[in-house]
Amino acid sequence: MKAVMVMYDSLRRMDLPSYGGKEIELPNFKRLAEHTVVFDNSYVCSMPCMPARREIHTGRANFLHRSWGPLEP
Repeated sequence: MKAVMVMYDSLRRMDLPSYGGKEIELPNFKRLAEHTVVFDNSYVCSMPCMPARREIHTGRANFLHRSWGPLEP
């Protein structure tokens, strides 16, 4: 089995047609959602993008195995 994971950054769920968004016409997003798996109950524990991506890829809460903060000088 081959899997491809497509992640979009800086999109609000409410704007996507697969989640009921009607203000913006996005035919390619709609077609993609019709032919793929859409996650309806996916939540992350971190707000910044990098920790959130790590949580999605590993299925583990980021704060359990690595702290997140500014880079050391």
